[in-house]
Amino acid sequence: MTIGENIKNKRLEYDIEQQELAKRIGVSKAMICGIEKGVKIPSVALLVSIADTLHCSVDELLGRKVS
Repeated sequence: MTIGENIKNKRLEYDIEQQELAKRIGVSKAMICGIEKGVKIPSVALLVSIADTLHCSVDELLGRKVS
């Protein structure tokens, strides 16, 4: 899976809309949409914010196995 797919799956797991995630991390809904579609690449700082908001690790969002 891609980073965007992982973010989308985690977001849906917590039943959070794109708009809500965007608001919580201080970006536009269009940015979240672009990341999830694979059109935009999030910065490391943005990935950390997304991971914190979705209660997971950056490794999980990157698709790495977490032991």
